[in-house]
Amino acid sequence: MRLLFLTQTPAMRRYGWVLVGLATALLGCDGELPEPPQVSDDPAPAGPGFWDPVPECSSTTAPEMIHDDYWRGQFERVNREVAQAEDCQLVFFGDSITKGWTLLAAHGKEVWDERFAKYHPINMGNSGDITPVMLYRITHGNLDFPEGEAPRVAVLLCGTNNYVVKQSDGGKVQWELGMDTPPDEVAQGVRAIAQEFRRRLPDTHVILLGILPVKNAEKWAKCRETNHILTDYNYPPDEVTFLDLEEHFMNADGTLKAGLFTDGTHLTADGYAVMADALLPVIEKNLAQP
Repeated sequence: MRLLFLTQTPAMRRYGWVLVGLATALLGCDGELPEPPQVSDDPAPAGPGFWDPVPECSSTTAPEMIHDDYWRGQFERVNREVAQAEDCQLVFFGDSITKGWTLLAAHGKEVWDERFAKYHPINMGNSGDITPVMLYRITHGNLDFPEGEAPRVAVLLCGTNNYVVKQSDGGKVQWELGMDTPPDEVAQGVRAIAQEFRRRLPDTHVILLGILPVKNAEKWAKCRETNHILTDYNYPPDEVTFLDLEEHFMNADGTLKAGLFTDGTHLTADGYAVMADALLPVIEKNLAQP
């Protein structure tokens, strides 16, 4: 006799063999039952793996070189600071929001000095930067620390400019980016940067931030979808921590929290303080690891 279970609930998978045995005894069926399969209580991991191959697209393809003077100058500034690094335990890598910690208007400098200065951090921010140029930077010197001087923690904030920047600072290079860029491609670019940090700095824990909220509703919808994609990756916990700071900067009704932004994108001093409050426990936890 053949018994067919049409409903495969967890309970049926776990206890189905018991039911088969009872049915066999009651119905007088002959024959031995096979050994029940081993069922794991551990849930299967959801989403793709952090180390899965990164597909080629505009957001993941680095240029052959940085042609424009401004971007080139910022790239070389970071290279110099990295080459001279001494006891640097912490770096911040990103675009103008990162740069604004201590440079440009430097709205975050007071918070930086209070919370992070003791870790001898390096500000690797570059205004207007996009993921393909960031990939160029980290594969051409921005991560070439002297032996024994690699940071313990790196904070990455990348991706927002992929939805607005279509050309290099001086217009010498064009990219197929902008508001029509698929969020999955931007997420792939962000993941490629995080992978490269881990590949080149294996002793550095990466804190990967989701894109911060912005006032522009169309852009924020794209950025938020990018963050949802990034959230779903399976990050090795000893290598990467992903943090989505949306709730720290946005009200429940979808508006930006008052006093945290200068222009709907960049942060005020209070905005940098909010980000520091969210980051510091994770930074300190990883710096305390042996």
